[in-house]
Amino acid sequence: MIKENKASKYMLYAIGEIVLVVIGILIALSINNWNQSQKEKRIETQYLNNIVRDLNEQLNSIETQMQMEQNFYEAASYLIEDYNKDHEFTLDSIFYKRATLLIYRKTFVITDPTYTDLISSGNINIIKNQAYKNQLLNFYQELERIEKIIQNNNSLIVDQHYIAAFLKNGYSYENLFEVYGESLAKFPGHVVVPNYETDIQEISKNVILKDENKLALMNAITLRQTLALGHYEFLLSAKSNTKSLIKELENEKHD
Repeated sequence: MIKENKASKYMLYAIGEIVLVVIGILIALSINNWNQSQKEKRIETQYLNNIVRDLNEQLNSIETQMQMEQNFYEAASYLIEDYNKDHEFTLDSIFYKRATLLIYRKTFVITDPTYTDLISSGNINIIKNQAYKNQLLNFYQELERIEKIIQNNNSLIVDQHYIAAFLKNGYSYENLFEVYGESLAKFPGHVVVPNYETDIQEISKNVILKDENKLALMNAITLRQTLALGHYEFLLSAKSNTKSLIKELENEKHD
């Protein structure tokens, strides 16, 4: 009996040791999981901070682009309204400044280094809130679509259509130098502005004033106006979405 009692005690002791070891392992695993969770939470917070930073920079970029598109729209509107008064272009310095402004265009660029890192590294799943993650993915997909639309329109309509229409129908590079010659002269190593003869200027004006050329120019100006308005509307939507996403992610950081 003494031996049996000792065996029972040893058995209980062994079971107790096993239970303590298991409890110790479970506690260690729990602590490790908590530490891992805290680590991932810190990484997620850092990503969210970086995304919000990128979005604020993107917001500034969108607003700058919107201002440029508004300038293009107003310049085209001025030329259209001027023509509609008496169905003639007023070929003064204001006309050439507005027409020359429409030759330019601004490239819209996405600011997404953090989003790109999330996707390329596979860390996108570190953002735990699925709704915010989907919102982020949809936001950048839409922004990429807008970027491509503006890029393609600038290339196909501004570069290939508008500029070609003006050069073909009487608007010469002499007009560009006439408008911006003084400004160009201020740049170091600038190209000397050529001195065009008065008769060449008159030829240019006479070409512009031909009925068939006026139609082509008006079509080009109207298309340029429509393009600027369309870009502005896309950007206005992007601005609203950017502000909304910033607000959502700021809330997520503090949850």
